[in-house]
Amino acid sequence: MQRYSYLLKYTKKLLQTLSLMAVLCSPTAALADPPGDDWTLVFSDDFNGTTLNKNKWSTCYWWGNNGCTNGGSGDVQWYQPDDVFVNNGILRLRAQKRKVNGYEYTSGMISSHDKFAFQYGYAEMRAKMPKGRGFWTTFWLGSQRRAWPPEIDIAEYLGSEPNNVHMTLHYSTPTSKHQSSPWGYTGADFSADYHTYAVEWNPKEIIWYVDGIERRRRFTATENIPHEAMYVMATFALGKAWINTPPDETTPFPSYHNIDYIKVWRHKDSPATRTFTPIISETEGLKVAAKSNVAHATFLGNAKADAKLSNHMGTMLDAAKVNDFVTYTVNVPEARTFNVKAGVKRYYNRGKFQLSINGTNYGSPQDLYAASSDYMELDLGNITFDAAGNKSFKFTVTGKNVQSSGNKLAFDYIKLTPK
Repeated sequence: MQRYSYLLKYTKKLLQTLSLMAVLCSPTAALADPPGDDWTLVFSDDFNGTTLNKNKWSTCYWWGNNGCTNGGSGDVQWYQPDDVFVNNGILRLRAQKRKVNGYEYTSGMISSHDKFAFQYGYAEMRAKMPKGRGFWTTFWLGSQRRAWPPEIDIAEYLGSEPNNVHMTLHYSTPTSKHQSSPWGYTGADFSADYHTYAVEWNPKEIIWYVDGIERRRRFTATENIPHEAMYVMATFALGKAWINTPPDETTPFPSYHNIDYIKVWRHKDSPATRTFTPIISETEGLKVAAKSNVAHATFLGNAKADAKLSNHMGTMLDAAKVNDFVTYTVNVPEARTFNVKAGVKRYYNRGKFQLSINGTNYGSPQDLYAASSDYMELDLGNITFDAAGNKSFKFTVTGKNVQSSGNKLAFDYIKLTPK
């Protein structure tokens, strides 16, 4: 009886082990970790919320806002923000047959430009591809300096060839503005289930992976590998691509490119990852380091009159004359160049101001006069900080518009966007 009990326990253990091995060997159960040691996760989105995280992603290319396309690639769709949504832990990029802005189709995309970029590392996406003629999805990296090339296509997929995935490096040489090194991998039907697609990028080589297995290793001269910060994109384009298969009457609409997660790791030997998430400081929450002998107070907006104020709150300097001022203490988290913007409320009794930081003027005077209540985000320029720490942001009245009845200044927030 004791031997039988031991045999039963051993058999159960063996079955559990075999079951685990079967799961790990499944092509759709690849582990979400880079090969080797000394990797640190620096960017991750599991899409577990109810909406897209706008601190991580935009829904257009850097040249668009509420809609865009990539005409240079022959796209026939217009990217729309409402074709990007999160549902049950999955990011869904939707393609529809509908006319918008002169295009016959719309679809969705995400981009981390100006929010997150990295130089060297391991980037991975777990996704289920759409099947259909004219569908063209890409998981790729673009240059943060907004130049092309370089471009690393981690996984480029055509819905008319569901068993193939393409891996390409686009680069330039001293004698050519554009060279490419394409490679194709044939495997499972990538539209039937979720698979992982990844790239390991370092100064000496680029390695492509599908389902955790190396599928392509490119040994090349180092001058052909990007040596700069690059951001992440996942796009669901429609078009004929390079095989001349545009959408037709067989193409199913709506269709979805489903993404489970996107993650990026940095190796300990890689340069520090660059994040581009704006740092927003509400002025009502900032310390007033100094001010002239006039009132300065927080004012509460209301849903009708001040709905555009973040948190429905702002600050008002009741300035009466030139040289009245208020100084806010703003923390700058690192030595770096930042684009500085200020959210303001303009009105008929507002003055002009000059921004100075730690005693140095930046930009030109800004006029807050408007005939009726108006809200703006003023671009005060790119400013390089040599050291991290608290900085004195001083706003000084320099005069007023001839139509203004006063010199008051009203602020909503100060925004620092890393460059």
